[in-house]
Amino acid sequence: MQSEDSDLEFEFYLADRLGRTVAELRESLSQDEYVAWTVYFGRKAQRQELAMKSVKRGR
Repeated sequence: MQSEDSDLEFEFYLADRLGRTVAELRESLSQDEYVAWTVYFGRKAQRQELAMKSVKRGR
């Protein structure tokens, strides 16, 4: 259940970022492209987290 909630939350996040509705995304994105977007934003979040930790260590 939690995975489904996370997927739905990400669908709304991605739709917002792309200026589209969730329904539009579901119609136009392939499963492969959806997975690629999740990987992209996951890695982006990791890089941001590492940068924040690096800044905190430098204080």
